[in-house]
Amino acid sequence: MKENEFTHKPLLTKREREVFELLVQDKTTREIAGELFISEKTVRNHISKEI
Repeated sequence: MKENEFTHKPLLTKREREVFELLVQDKTTREIAGELFISEKTVRNHISKEI
């Protein structure tokens, strides 16, 4: 077996974790978008990602 066969992919990307951290701070989609310099739609996409 190859060495990397046992490495696991994180459930969330770095950006998804950033969105999540702001979400639990009770920030709105608009506030998160402004803070991360992304669109509100992108924020909603990150929030709705299925794991």
